[in-house]
Parts: sequence; structure tokens; C-alpha cells
Amino acid sequence: MSDIKITAEMTLFEVTEKYPETIPAFVENGFAHVGDEEKRTKQGKMVTLEQAMMMKGKDFDTFRGLLVEAVENSRESEDVTLNMADDSQMFPSSGDIKVAGLLPCPVRLPLIEAFEQVRDDVEKKHDLKIGYRLAAASIGMDAVEKEMLRIKTQDDLPHLFLSAGFEAFFDHKNMARFKDKDVFVDRSWENTNTDFTGIDLKDPDSHFSMISVVPAIFLVDKTQLQEGEEIPRTWKELLDPKFERRVAMPVGDFDLFNGILLTLYKHYGEDGIRGVARNLLKSMHPSQAAGRFAGRQEESPAITVIPYFFSKMAHMNPNVEIVWPDDGAIISPVFMLEQTDAPEGTKELADFFMSKETGAILSQRGLFPSLNPGVENPLPENASWLWLGWDFIKENDLGVLIPKLLDIFTENAEV
Repeated sequence: MSDIKITAEMTLFEVTEKYPETIPAFVENGFAHVGDEEKRTKQGKMVTLEQAMMMKGKDFDTFRGLLVEAVENSRESEDVTLNMADDSQMFPSSGDIKVAGLLPCPVRLPLIEAFEQVRDDVEKKHDLKIGYRLAAASIGMDAVEKEMLRIKTQDDLPHLFLSAGFEAFFDHKNMARFKDKDVFVDRSWENTNTDFTGIDLKDPDSHFSMISVVPAIFLVDKTQLQEGEEIPRTWKELLDPKFERRVAMPVGDFDLFNGILLTLYKHYGEDGIRGVARNLLKSMHPSQAAGRFAGRQEESPAITVIPYFFSKMAHMNPNVEIVWPDDGAIISPVFMLEQTDAPEGTKELADFFMSKETGAILSQRGLFPSLNPGVENPLPENASWLWLGWDFIKENDLGVLIPKLLDIFTENAEV
């Protein structure tokens, strides 16, 4: 269970005193005075978190999630640093069943809390111990990639692994040696959620179990558009030279950003990568864009590419429009790998991650649409998708292609 307790009744001063890691999150999202120690001490004692959200017109649950994420990210970074210093292990080193993964930050805490209840039941039922490490996805894949280089045999792998994005597990080198031996089993649904009708998300080789997706959409700041300029509504329009240095991208969101680059490359080739690099004004965390309710002196992007989750935070800003691209939201997969010959009890843990309960947490709390056919996803009418596709994944070594595309992007970006 998480020990991070941030409530509506707490004053801003109480929140920042108890969790100083939240101060940058406040400052980046319209509460500049929180960064001033004197103002934070005096004014912060007079305003509760709930009152502050009401005054700024922000959604309380969404903003609280950002604060918790800031604390979690800080702690996870410290944990990983210590862990790497001790034994360089990202995967759990003990347990009859080993579970590892990187979870999207907005849903990590509720998923862990629900998972721990299932874990306790499985341990009692089968008289075994479960070792797990479910880290925040914001840590990045470096630790996992280093761990993968240490893997020699199937016994070195976790019995269950969850992650988002295309890094480390879609290459033709590390994972191919296990996939070719049918080490993994796909437990996903034969018929996925009807919101995904028309696209084939089920792995034809039955290795990956796709659980949900992370959609990338646009946040358009109408105050930054020129007179008579229309709002871009497709990815192709986003690549137009007229938006040179007017676009912000979630470069630091490794799983989503790499998914965007791969998908643009599939449809527009290297010119598409150069186009998005040319149009990049800055790398911006989605919470910064979604939380910016007043103009700043610095240059501001006209369009920011954000995960769908952050649309919850921006919907009350009259100066922005949330755009679900007409040619589809680019999606990054949230997937699970389960060993075929895993110990008894593993399937019950896998069933939890494939369950309607998990799907609801991902979909309702994170706006990561679930593939579970029993989940009702909160999506705009006629939402469409841009999916990289299993054929592209099989035909291209993503372990080689992703670094190549990042190099092209970096060489052509001016920031």
C-alpha cells in the first residue's frame, strides 16, 4: 500500500513540507508562488489543495495524481540508483514466482494496491512467495536493457513482465532467442474491445498479450495560432513547414515518443522524422502544457503532442482545444509477457492483469483505453487509431531502428 497521503484538506504548505518533491510540479502547473519559500510559508498555510484547484479551475483528482507521480518518480529514481549500486538488478532476485515491469505513472499506485491483494491470496493458496518489482515507467528502459544483457537462459527471466512501448522487448536480438523457442504465451482476448474494431492488435505469433494502449493526441493553444490559421487535425498537417518551431513533443516520455517516431516513419519515412524535428520548439512534459492556463513570457508552442491522460487536466482551459487526430491517435502498447511454463499460481496473477478490474483502472483512471471487451472506455465519438502493426514490427528490428530514428531526429532538431 502506498504511504503517500495527499488530501483535499491539506494546505499547500502542508503538502510541500511533507513532500518537497511536489514543489516543481506546482510551479510548472501555474502555482509559481509555491516555488518562493516565503510566499509558500505565508500564503500556503491559508489555502487548501482543494481551494487552490477551484481557484485555478483544475481537476482535483488529476492534479493530485501529478503530485503523487512527482513523489513516486523521486523515490523510484533513488531506489533504482541504490539497487543498481548494490547488485545491478532490475528484475526481482528472489521468489518462487517473479513479476517485473514498468507501469504508466498515473495508474501505478492503484494497480500495485490491487495487485498486492491478489498476490497475498495466491501466496496463501499455493504456499509460495512472489517477488515483484513494478517500477514507474518514467524511470526509463536503461535499467531494463542492462538487465536484458545479463539474461542468459529462460530461468533468468521474470515469469511475468509488463511494460509500455517498443523498447527492449521488440528487438531481433535479445528477445528473439526466447520467442523463437515459444517461451511466452498470449492470453489476450480473441475479440478485443469494440473500440478497436478495424485494427488487429492481437499478436499473430502469440507471444505478447496486449492489455491497453497509450494514445497520443494534440493540445492546440488557440492564442498561438495566426489570424485565420486553422487548427491542425492530422499528423500530416503537424509535419507542415508552417509549424516550424511551433510544436512541443513529449521527448522525455520514452515509450510514447519512440512509438510516435516509429509510426511517423512508417507512414512518412525519414522525411517525416526530419519534419517533426524541424517543427519542434521544445521538449515539454505534458503536464506543463496541460496545466498552462496563462500565457508566459517565453516562447509557447502552438501545438503540443500529449498522452490522452493529460486531456483531463486541460479541458477547463478556454484557450486550448483537445484534438483527436482525424487520421488516428498514435498508440503505444501496454503489454504483458507470461512464461508458458511458469510455476502454478502465475496464471492467476496474469489473469489479474488481464481482468476487467485492471482494465477499468487503466481506462478510467489513466485514460489508457483497455482492450478488455468488458470495459467501457471514455473516448470521443468515432475515435480512430494509428497502430504500427505487427507486420512492421516483424519486418523491422526495432532495437536497431529506434536508435537510428532518434539520431535523425536529434540531428535535425534545433533545441
